[in-house]
Amino acid sequence: MTNPPHDVNLVYAQVPLEAVADRFRFSVDDDGVTVAGACPRCHGPTSTTFPKGLVGTKGFPRLRRGGDSTAELEAAASAETLFCECGFTHAGQPEDTLFEGCGAQWTFKSAVGGAA
Repeated sequence: MTNPPHDVNLVYAQVPLEAVADRFRFSVDDDGVTVAGACPRCHGPTSTTFPKGLVGTKGFPRLRRGGDSTAELEAAASAETLFCECGFTHAGQPEDTLFEGCGAQWTFKSAVGGAA
């Protein structure tokens, strides 16, 4: 599936979206669990890594070094809220936002039965 080009003219707005399927890649490495793809609102490239070994990182307490299978980690990540981190300062973005992007937030649908 090809995404439209990044809409850099989209004005920042905190917009909760539905769970998104088929747009995100999921990977596990020594750094943690990474969910990457295109923002479903502005279509900019976005990536979020949930580090292993940290409790409560972006509300992700399940990760620990070496204890969970890839399927368990993917299912747990799919329950997390992702935020647009396209790296572009959209017009109207407040200076104190945690994520530089369009303001969208969503979950992703895991291939192993996560969020619906």
